[in-house]
Amino acid sequence: MDENADTFKKAIQMIHRTDGCRYSELNFFPSNWKTTTSSSSLKKIWRIEYTFYDPSMKDRYPNGKAVTIKGGINRAKDLSSRRQLMQYLIDVELDLLENQFYNPITKTILEKEAEKSREGVIDENTPFIKALELALESKVMDGEAKKDIKNKIPHIEKAARNIKYKGAVVADMPISSISRKLIRLVLDEIGNNKGDRWTANNFNRYRTDLRTIFIELNELEAMESNPMDGIRKRKGIKKQRETLTSEDRKRVDNHLRENHYTFWRFARIFFHSGCRERELLGVTIENVNLKERWFKVMVKKDKESRWDKKAIEPGAYNLWKEVIAEADKLLLENRNNPNLSKSCVPGGKPGNLLFIFSEALKPMFRGGPIRQEQICRRWNNYVKRQLGITADFYSLKHSRTSEDINSEVRKAIRIATKKAARKNGHTSTKMVEQIYDTQSKDRLLKIKTKSKAHFAPEA
Repeated sequence: MDENADTFKKAIQMIHRTDGCRYSELNFFPSNWKTTTSSSSLKKIWRIEYTFYDPSMKDRYPNGKAVTIKGGINRAKDLSSRRQLMQYLIDVELDLLENQFYNPITKTILEKEAEKSREGVIDENTPFIKALELALESKVMDGEAKKDIKNKIPHIEKAARNIKYKGAVVADMPISSISRKLIRLVLDEIGNNKGDRWTANNFNRYRTDLRTIFIELNELEAMESNPMDGIRKRKGIKKQRETLTSEDRKRVDNHLRENHYTFWRFARIFFHSGCRERELLGVTIENVNLKERWFKVMVKKDKESRWDKKAIEPGAYNLWKEVIAEADKLLLENRNNPNLSKSCVPGGKPGNLLFIFSEALKPMFRGGPIRQEQICRRWNNYVKRQLGITADFYSLKHSRTSEDINSEVRKAIRIATKKAARKNGHTSTKMVEQIYDTQSKDRLLKIKTKSKAHFAPEA
């Protein structure tokens, strides 16, 4: 009975194809590649393995052929890029095996599937919009950044379908025939479609994202030149970010503390953190060292990702202490749950991580962080609508940065004043401040902070 059970187990692990071939389920190394946060895993060789059986090759490969796929995964120097490459190679290999009847022993694809296989290959004859979609799909980059570019493609397609060049619809023209002139026409048409919402900043964002895709197309040899070369950025009127007034900050502070406590707690921690919203939402309990008063965040900028250690400032320490206590309680309650990350729970299996700010901005086990949009939504509902405030949530970071600089300037002025007093032979700074420093009042007026009591360091 045990032998039959083992045979059945092996049978269901095999995938059989109509061409008579079969292959084992894919194995991944490391097995926790989706959830690992340890930088030591970057030292391991990431790969995909499976065994392929071809009945016509049983004399040469009686036990099947072991297939190993690395595909450049290990050239990626950060976990995010490796995960994206790993997932991309998994998807490609499964598509080859399941849909294209690929045979890794003979290195062939069934003839009846050959036409289908060409659908995912980019060459100089691939239509413009299809080429953009395929190139973006193959591009290894931050998931949020890729999503942002993907959301622009429908607007690009709409514009490209409105334009004809030499009798052809631009959207359907071969990618190799797309020139700088046509891209500029497409960008201008997007502007016409968007009307007053089209700004110099919007133009520049589309320009940058299209350049990113065309660089990928160049590397794939679908076209020789980048049509974005020569299309210059536009200069727009830079708007000064609106920040909260002293009165508004007091209203917001009191209102959130009384009515939306966990959001108030998050806002104050954010104010003292020096982070972006997305970075703070990605903090897990493993990333916080309350004893040494620091936490670390994953900073994703341009094409690179890095861990950045941040200090837990005195003004936020008690709030950090409070939220970590909630997280510790959750850990204790779930220490025997096998679905949670072994890096969080002793003896647990790879799985969900304990994020500090999750649903309701409380600690919770999840497969990933909540979206940044949830912070904007809360601010719009709790602050903008309920209090009539127009400044956005991120303005808190601008306010804090200005106050930090003003604080350093005041320190420098005090040092400079003492130095001037000693130079003049005075035992105190009174004469310098009241008589000799004729610009003292104007200087102090310029750097006067808007508020010291609200969303500012506590005593």
